[in-house]
Amino acid sequence: MFLADEDSPRPVLSELLAQGFDVRPVTDFLPPGSDDALVLAKSLELGRVLITRDLGFGERIIRNGESAIGVVILRLRGPGGWTARAARVAAALKGLGDQAHGQVSIIEWDAVRSRRLPSAS
Repeated sequence: MFLADEDSPRPVLSELLAQGFDVRPVTDFLPPGSDDALVLAKSLELGRVLITRDLGFGERIIRNGESAIGVVILRLRGPGGWTARAARVAAALKGLGDQAHGQVSIIEWDAVRSRRLPSAS
């Protein structure tokens, strides 16, 4: 189960839903522009891994020790828009499977880098 942060591109959300992922936009639960701390807390409360483009969430968890179910950070740069990148995100999430829980993962074009959450060690 995933929670898409406000900065998650709409084509990514659409692709994940089309492929059967259980993903909900954060704005289903919080008002637009909600503070990152509230977004992270809502993800934890709902038991949903947060999908975001904001590296700050990884920093909040790894460096500051904030609690989380898991975070997936999208770092797909280069040519093409998010419609073209959405398939890569879906494939990477399928590859992660249940391992998305308990870690911070960064999806790039050629790799998925993951680090266990401090609380999951």
